[in-house]
This record gives sequence, structure tokens and C-alpha cells, in this order.
Amino acid sequence: MAETTHLQVQELSRFAQEQDFNQQYRQYFGDVWDEVGVRDISKMTIQDAEQTLKVLADSEASPQFIKSLLAQAAIDGASPQVLEYFLASDIDSDGRTLAQELFQDGTNPLQPDIPQAPPKAQVLSPSPTEDLDWEI
Repeated sequence: MAETTHLQVQELSRFAQEQDFNQQYRQYFGDVWDEVGVRDISKMTIQDAEQTLKVLADSEASPQFIKSLLAQAAIDGASPQVLEYFLASDIDSDGRTLAQELFQDGTNPLQPDIPQAPPKAQVLSPSPTEDLDWEI
């Protein structure tokens, strides 16, 4: 698991390097960090990461926002341990990690992924009380 998480941190880092966040995005990210109480990303703790996940869940953040926020955290010097904690977390308790949902599944890590059951076939039976006469 540790090797997989390490590879996911590398994937997040690659994604981060491809980004060019403008000032507005940085402000949105700053709002999250302010709400959590993080002043210096490089000093973020696992407890800060836990609180960040709660804030993201409460705000119903989009998957792209979460991915971008984590990418910005990587750029700003979040420790590998904190990034690994984020990526290995399962906010929605559906058995899929944040990294799996963001990078593999493309699903929302804040909503459980419940396979959609096919619609039940509706069986229609003739009503014994109806006697229809067809006229043409």
C-alpha cells in the first residue's frame, strides 16, 4: 500500500506541475486553509488534513476543486506524509480512496459510489376483471 500511495503522490505532483492557478483560484484555496486554520502548508499536520477533509465534505467541493487544492498543497510544500494521508483517505466511506476516485475512477470522492441497479422489469399481467372489446 505504501508504494501505491507513493506513486499516487508522484501523480499528484505531476498534475500540480501542469497547473497554472490564477489568483482567484489561490484565493479559493486560501479560504479553505483559513477555515481549517492552516497558515503554512509546509507545517500542515495529519490533524489539519483531517479537518480539511471535513471542510471539503461540508462545502460539497467538486472533484476538480479537491484535486486542484491538493495539487496546490503539493506545490506549496505539504509534506509527503500529509499528501499520502489525503490520497489514502476515504471521505465517503465507499471503499475507494481519494486518489482512486480522483485519478482512476473520475468519481466524486464526497459521494459514495453505489453501482446503479438495472431498473426492475415490470411484469404486466392482464387484469382478470377487465374484459376489453376491441373495435376496428
